[in-house]
Amino acid sequence: MDFGRLIRSELDALTPYTPGLRASEVKEKTGTERIVKLSSNEFPAGPVPEAVRAIEAMALHSNRYPDGSARALRGRIARWLDVPRDNVVVGAGSNELIRLIAQAVLQPGDECVFAWPSFVVYPIVTQMFGATAVRIPLTADDTHDLEAMADAITERTRLVFLCNPNNPTGTIYHRIAFERFLGRLPEHVLLVVDEAYFEFVADEHYPDALRYFDSTPALCVMRTFSKIYSLASLRIGYGIVPEPIRHAIERLREPFNTCALAQAAAYYSIPEHEEIERRRAENIESRERMCEAFDQIGLEYAASHANFVYVKTDEPQRLFEALLAEGVIVRDFGESPALRVTVGDPEETAFAITAFERAYARLYG
Repeated sequence: MDFGRLIRSELDALTPYTPGLRASEVKEKTGTERIVKLSSNEFPAGPVPEAVRAIEAMALHSNRYPDGSARALRGRIARWLDVPRDNVVVGAGSNELIRLIAQAVLQPGDECVFAWPSFVVYPIVTQMFGATAVRIPLTADDTHDLEAMADAITERTRLVFLCNPNNPTGTIYHRIAFERFLGRLPEHVLLVVDEAYFEFVADEHYPDALRYFDSTPALCVMRTFSKIYSLASLRIGYGIVPEPIRHAIERLREPFNTCALAQAAAYYSIPEHEEIERRRAENIESRERMCEAFDQIGLEYAASHANFVYVKTDEPQRLFEALLAEGVIVRDFGESPALRVTVGDPEETAFAITAFERAYARLYG
């Protein structure tokens, strides 16, 4: 059979998402016993105790299908954020919601505008539905060029993705620039603001996109429980979206797209305000410690507001391999002249700093 005629041509040039290396792979490859995985932006603390108890209790009922509409969790999120439940959607991570929105909006011939480098899912979903990706380079300080992005919007533009903080750089754009961008956004364009890492931000100039939801009719705000809430393996994210977009997502999503364990864990993670503050402070302390070490080593990096640091290097693959030999897994991006390093707990951070010092000395000392 000629599968080339069967499979959609839009998929020909589509590169699958490549996850970071697993610790077991690195152990087998290098023979190193102590492995610290700092490649996937996971938060090291683990789920909050209430979420763990909810997972254990719900596991006993795994023979039953979950609530297909995630009604209880959506209601909890609505009360927490003071938004109508009809504007809340839940998905298998914010990734799924991003794909579903793209599927609902994009058609062949449409354009999707996003910064670059940014989250790798944006070009994937754009190409998946036959639209054209319009990539706008980051500014010299590695932030979104919102003016250039607004200039790039045409009559064919249907979707704009903003990632704040940006993945993989960790940088943020500020409130004044965002409000200026909103003022230039045409009515025929849907804006999706991806705030997967917003809980890590302490900058007073950061624009919480949810504050603009009521005044911006075509705005979707994506968030997740994968990062600071440490529920990455359960795949649970949420979005605040206009009601017509929610209806479109409901038509497209898989039945029972989020499992009962994930819904329960997310439900009981929400009240943990003090714990989230503690985690934010711990992350900032470890991140600053890591950046101080990079300064001493002589490594350039972007000004991160997230739980990772974008380290610039002309030889990313050599440094990547040297770090593997030291037992540290970071994230490489192929030809991009940088590596992304997740901020671990204090012990992991110290281990990573020593690994960078040794690797850099071996390569360039």
